[in-house]
Amino acid sequence: MSIALRTCQALLALLILQTTLPSFAQAQATDVPSLLQELRQGTTEQQTAALKGLAGTPDGPARTAAINGLVKLLDSDKPALRARSAYALGYLADGNVDVAKALIPHATDNNPRVRNAVIKALIRIKAPRELTMPIWAKTLKSSDPETIMQVIHTMADLGGDAIPALRETLTHPDAAYWALLVVSEIGPDAAELTPQLMELVDHAQPEVQLQAIIAIGKIQGDGAKIVPGLVKVLKSDAPLAGKYAACFALSQYPEPKSGAEALEATLDEATDTELKLLAGWSLLTLNPESAKRPTALTAIIAGLSSDQPRIRQLAVRALGDIKPGSDGPNPMVIQAMTKALQDSEPAVISQIVDVLADKGTAAMGVIKTGLANKSLRPLGIELARRLGPDAAPLVPDLIAAMKSSDDPEQVREIAFALASIGSAAQPASDVLVAQLSNDNRRVRYSACYALGSIGATSNSVLSELQQRLKCDDSFLQLSAAWSLLKLQPGDPKLVAQAVPLLTEALKFENEFVRLEAARTLGTLGKAAEGSVDQLKALQSDESSMVREAAAEAVQAIQGN
Repeated sequence: MSIALRTCQALLALLILQTTLPSFAQAQATDVPSLLQELRQGTTEQQTAALKGLAGTPDGPARTAAINGLVKLLDSDKPALRARSAYALGYLADGNVDVAKALIPHATDNNPRVRNAVIKALIRIKAPRELTMPIWAKTLKSSDPETIMQVIHTMADLGGDAIPALRETLTHPDAAYWALLVVSEIGPDAAELTPQLMELVDHAQPEVQLQAIIAIGKIQGDGAKIVPGLVKVLKSDAPLAGKYAACFALSQYPEPKSGAEALEATLDEATDTELKLLAGWSLLTLNPESAKRPTALTAIIAGLSSDQPRIRQLAVRALGDIKPGSDGPNPMVIQAMTKALQDSEPAVISQIVDVLADKGTAAMGVIKTGLANKSLRPLGIELARRLGPDAAPLVPDLIAAMKSSDDPEQVREIAFALASIGSAAQPASDVLVAQLSNDNRRVRYSACYALGSIGATSNSVLSELQQRLKCDDSFLQLSAAWSLLKLQPGDPKLVAQAVPLLTEALKFENEFVRLEAARTLGTLGKAAEGSVDQLKALQSDESSMVREAAAEAVQAIQGN
């Protein structure tokens, strides 16, 4: 964790948490110098007693002396002593600005125990926000994006407990933007901040206005109080970024209807491609059966032709998000997505694949087109694999693709796609058997795996796999044994052949091989007794999954 992140988390804790920890037991007045000495050099028991005694020091000169002594100990070279000192200060220095200033630098201590104690102490003494807020804002401004987002998440985890401080922070000129990010993360639990957020919709700084509108969309507050302000933004000469955000925010408020009406007007009148796209997306989010649906879809599809990858990605997201109309998937949308698969931007392609995979069988036409097109075939194969059993209608297309492909890696991926489909892919048995003789060993392995996965039990399949048990490729032997055990579970002769192969596989460098070998041996029960010693040796395996599988296999074999 970076120093900047630790600093931000500490300051955010100060900014938000104004909680009261359980009262610390009050100790009788004692000799402060002696307690400080025991805290520095005593045994663990003495240090604990000294800590309790110091934390319970009553008001007056003794408490002042205790505070001064503990502040000095914050600079100790012993982390445990620094942590104990900070902890005690939390119970002694309520509202003490000087102590807060002394503690703040230690919120970035390299020791997590110290950082935790310092943060709790600062929370306990309620360090003034006028002290911490400017530092927090300055720190965030100078931090890297990753640090900022982790800080925002830390703050947002407090949920409703953060609201009082956020209400005040939203009024701070340098901290409002960061507070808005937190509000967006908190979401509906921050709905009571609607008045403060609406005031920021007209903020002079575009980035603050933008984030305020986004936050309004996230909190899903009272539409009657929110929608008029968002409509005003759409109709104004506000920066385009603000209008983009207003479209998003309006998509979260079905009432009042003036929001949808403003989106319709924007869809008709806007000349900016992205604004029209967002207006159409938001309108169909509110009402998938809108009379403006054709116009909205046209605007979104137009985004796929933008020369900006970001807008093309946005269009893909929109098409994936919009629910089909009552008449099912729109052919125009499917056609547009198919064409978009030829995009030159990897990020756009990746997003299209994700969207189509989520659409399931509705994307079948796109996948068929992809499998028939050499340039799109890798995407079609990936989509078929992700569909799993639902891709059964694509088996003939996958078989044809395997027969025509001269790319070993592509053939291998087709085998995995067929394996994911399962028993419905049994018509592919012959083409997979043919791949058992492929010159590429990885193709041979994947063909073995696929034959076992689809349940291909014909005599020709079993015969070919049996032959691989005798080959000089140990991994192919193992793959064949695994598949045969899937196809002929409980066959005594096969089990006798497979156990030595699986036992030897427990020594393989590949984690997945060791894992599958252990799991398979466990299914064989007492027939795999000869593998117990090797399975027990895996108790020290570097993989927790392998260790667990091996332990379970031993239990299954020994009947425990």
